[in-house]
Amino acid sequence: MIAALMLVGTLSLHRCAADPQYYCGTFARPIDPAGTVKGTIDVGFTWLPHRSPGPATGTIVAAEGGPGYASGGSRASYRALFRPLLDTRDLLMMDDRGTGRSDAIDCEPLQTAPAMTLDNVTRCGAQLGDRSDLYGTDLAADDLAALVRALRLRPVSIYGDSYGTFFVQVFAARHPQLVRSIVLDGAYPAIGDDPWYATYGATIRSAFDLACRRAPTCASQPGTTIERIAALTRALRAPNAPISPSTLALIMLTGGLNPIAYRELDAAARAYANGDAIPLLRLADETATYEEANREPPDELSQGLFVADSCSDNPQVYDMRLPPAQRMAAWQRALAAKERAQPGLYYPFTIPEFLGMPLDYGYVPLCQTWPVASAAHPAGAPIPRGVGMPDVPALVLTGDLDTITTPHEGDLAAALFRNAQRIIVPNSGHVTAVGDDDRCASVIVRAFFAGDRVDTACTASIPPVRLVPRFARTISAVPAATNRSQSQWTQRDARIAAAAVSAAADAWYRYEAYGITNGSGLRGGTFSARETKDDVHIVLRGAKWTRDLPVDGTVAYDPKTGSVVALLTARGIRLHAAWAARGVSNAAIDGTIGGVEDAATMPAP
Repeated sequence: MIAALMLVGTLSLHRCAADPQYYCGTFARPIDPAGTVKGTIDVGFTWLPHRSPGPATGTIVAAEGGPGYASGGSRASYRALFRPLLDTRDLLMMDDRGTGRSDAIDCEPLQTAPAMTLDNVTRCGAQLGDRSDLYGTDLAADDLAALVRALRLRPVSIYGDSYGTFFVQVFAARHPQLVRSIVLDGAYPAIGDDPWYATYGATIRSAFDLACRRAPTCASQPGTTIERIAALTRALRAPNAPISPSTLALIMLTGGLNPIAYRELDAAARAYANGDAIPLLRLADETATYEEANREPPDELSQGLFVADSCSDNPQVYDMRLPPAQRMAAWQRALAAKERAQPGLYYPFTIPEFLGMPLDYGYVPLCQTWPVASAAHPAGAPIPRGVGMPDVPALVLTGDLDTITTPHEGDLAAALFRNAQRIIVPNSGHVTAVGDDDRCASVIVRAFFAGDRVDTACTASIPPVRLVPRFARTISAVPAATNRSQSQWTQRDARIAAAAVSAAADAWYRYEAYGITNGSGLRGGTFSARETKDDVHIVLRGAKWTRDLPVDGTVAYDPKTGSVVALLTARGIRLHAAWAARGVSNAAIDGTIGGVEDAATMPAP
């Protein structure tokens, strides 16, 4: 029986009301350790005790990204990642000040606006007032150090993903005696990063070209992906273009978060060049809706904390000690100088086009109007000058398709540690071990924390991203499925089969990528999706991959086997199709088209 209360060190914990498998606690910290701003903040944390009898052999601390996400909100993901180690190890997750149960910042309209703008950033700074400089990573790291001491823990093994890697570095540098080992997953350096994030341009170019070279249907196209996207960018500069180059830049930058951009953008660029804007417009709409405007409540992701922390920690191209009006002028001078010196910094985009994305992705102009920090908490100095990282075992992972924290930034983070293992995970985007469908990076992380030999052989078997071979407006332009040797289906029948399966796969990818439960087919019709205990079940109602073939039917994904099965109907058509959701494989199709029963295969969609 699980006790309702638990004493750990000097702190009393209670079973979490939202999830009784865990224990929750709070402890008071001064909001301003310098004492200028009076008062305290209750810092919340989540604790999962080890399963086996007897004392724990250690503690794993997991730090979430953002900044702005609450670490405790990701407890299920961290428990799944570390499950094999939790027989003998405790798991601790602290919500950084300003997130989750640690007095989450709620700035309106910044929190709910469809895009992050400078005007709303300015309003948030005014709302926080003299507290605007009290949410930096240095203070959050000191909060964790106080918590570790209050719980009377031995040195901890600490895992951070995305911004969590920055937090872990700051914690390790400020409190080296509390650290046993470190994993940085989707890392960027806490010391020495570039305020222009110059590696974004090079990484976007190389990653999209890399994804294309690994997909036979894309690699066979003349030229490179970036050449085609550069042509698309030029076309989007026309006055009547349906989207802006900045929107295209956002689609590409978020490829590290969601592989659907890799899957579809090259084919969408080719379609646009041939007069078909629909695939590109859908990508733009989904990126704006699900990557930018899909705002969570502040206790899940605080946009105000994102800005407050970013403006406290990050290197800037302008002096944060300047009053906002002078800082804005300094930004314009810095921008003009950069355009003269490195106009191709973010090619195929101009610098203003690339930085014209919403500020939570464009970053560089984000802090122009943020309040000037006090002398006690100067901006840009979470790690004291001259302080380095402790000489402890460190593992640094980056996906080679990560456009958010780039492989080069991971190299810089690894170089800060004398005893670092550096792993580039192929065919992977941002954060590699959490939600690891390939069962590779997660295995590596657990082996590292267990002190076992780290075997990276599994990285060679991670499959490439499947790319859409072509967006076709009509059945006649769809790449045909391959008929069996004595086939009764005509070439048009084989194209119909491929178009129907593509409509089913398209709905499945919308659910997988964005969690869309009620959506539209590419060219019309609808689908609905629900997740059951055993599978994902999708219903198609006239869903169109091509404008001349509405498809009805069902799609089921079985997470245990990784298989997708579709039962599809249309006028004169009844098909069964099955394929593996991941990996290089074929889809098997059989059924009746125009009264003729037959079978065919096609590359898994």
